[in-house]
Amino acid sequence: MGLRESLKELQEKERLSVKREVKKELTKIKKETTRDKKCIICQDPAKYFLKGTNNAYCKECALDHFSDLGYLKKI
Repeated sequence: MGLRESLKELQEKERLSVKREVKKELTKIKKETTRDKKCIICQDPAKYFLKGTNNAYCKECALDHFSDLGYLKKI
């Protein structure tokens, strides 16, 4: 393997490494923001979101207000 091929391989590995790190950080940020959500009714930690909105519900309030949890997206 020549120098040119070695450099190309190294550059490709570096790109993949950077992409992995960015994905990890985005996943961390997403988990942190969803963990902070509170139920809009009782202020308990939210477990469900209404699809297409930012309305968050705990499990008890979701069951009380929706006949089918299929309308909701689980965190």
